[in-house]
Amino acid sequence: MSKLNIDLVIDKVLKEKKSEVNSKVEIFSEINKDGYKETFLELVYVILAAGTSAKLALSTVDILKKDDFVFNKDLTQIIKKLKGCYRFYNLRGKYIYNTREYIRSSYNNSFKKIFNDNSSHYRRRSFFSSNPKVQGVGMKAASHFLRNIGFNDYAILDKHIINLMKECGLISLDFKTLNEKNYIAIENILRKVGSRHNLTLSSLDLVLWYFKTGKIIK
Repeated sequence: MSKLNIDLVIDKVLKEKKSEVNSKVEIFSEINKDGYKETFLELVYVILAAGTSAKLALSTVDILKKDDFVFNKDLTQIIKKLKGCYRFYNLRGKYIYNTREYIRSSYNNSFKKIFNDNSSHYRRRSFFSSNPKVQGVGMKAASHFLRNIGFNDYAILDKHIINLMKECGLISLDFKTLNEKNYIAIENILRKVGSRHNLTLSSLDLVLWYFKTGKIIK
């Protein structure tokens, strides 16, 4: 069976969806400008999206943000609300609440301060992926969060992207989990692919995800 050609895949999607990809990236670039609440909701989204569907995570965020529920309620109330709409309500409820309280107590709800204190590419992601106070967020979720708020140079290595890279012969290893070293190595492969098409990793992810799923979604 012949391998897919990654460059032909990209060209095909861009021919059909370039304007939609550019529009989505533009929306991402505005999120972090909207202040703490919109940025925190993106963090909630990636916590909820892990191990489940983007669609379910989005619908759950819509429930949690109504009347500022997720910003004001205690742990018991958040878990109870999640129980009615989401499978992993106990664990993810704790992740969301504990992370919210950490950002509130240590950074006065200021993501700007977090990014100022962690301004390099590596430290910015590491703050979310390796910080035990930010719960339920690994390399993939941290990259997803940062992409969704306008940082364009992080790859989201979900199963769709990994499988497509295998199908295109870009990687050959089987990964049950991605450690940081492997994640960065694969991310660098994608960065080189994107540069051939003048695409950031943010745009490239949307292109490749669309090829595998037929959808452009955050």
